[in-house]
Amino acid sequence: MVTDAISQLSSRWWTFLLRGIIALALAVFAFMMPAAMATALVYIFAAYFIISGVATIAAGVSLTGAGSWWLLILLGIVEAILGFIMLTEPGAGPLALAYLFAIWVILTGTTEISAAVMVREYTNSNEIWWILLGLVTLAVGIYVVINPALGVPALVYTVGIYAALAGISLIALSFRIKGFPKAVARAVAQN
Repeated sequence: MVTDAISQLSSRWWTFLLRGIIALALAVFAFMMPAAMATALVYIFAAYFIISGVATIAAGVSLTGAGSWWLLILLGIVEAILGFIMLTEPGAGPLALAYLFAIWVILTGTTEISAAVMVREYTNSNEIWWILLGLVTLAVGIYVVINPALGVPALVYTVGIYAALAGISLIALSFRIKGFPKAVARAVAQN
């Protein structure tokens, strides 16, 4: 059963790669065009939340019955709902955006760390990239909660740094996930 779930996760490695590429593109935009980014921040995050939410729901559905699959679906639903709220209420202001971002980041970081720990038990490997992604995600969320009045320019750079770190971690993780079946086969052979 767990082997099947790991195999399914491995076959969906590209969803993590896609999320990483999107995050890196977001980071480049934030640093290259901060004024335009400040103006478009609400719409960019709305689109990211919706795309990431749909991808996370798809990952959760594909893992139905394995571990905490329902947490992925719940996270995906929350992400997609936040995206739609941001599209329909773009004038909510930078403070509302900061809190929405913080809630999403904290939920995402918690899910990433718990998933890494769960996978680690079955692959007998060090899932440092996934744990690192979760810790970076949580740190950014806590930082935004502590400093909600950062203002749009500071939030743009915070988002750029987070997106760069998350993108790198997600891309590295995607290739790690792609190799999960081999790691499981090695672990089974050793036992």
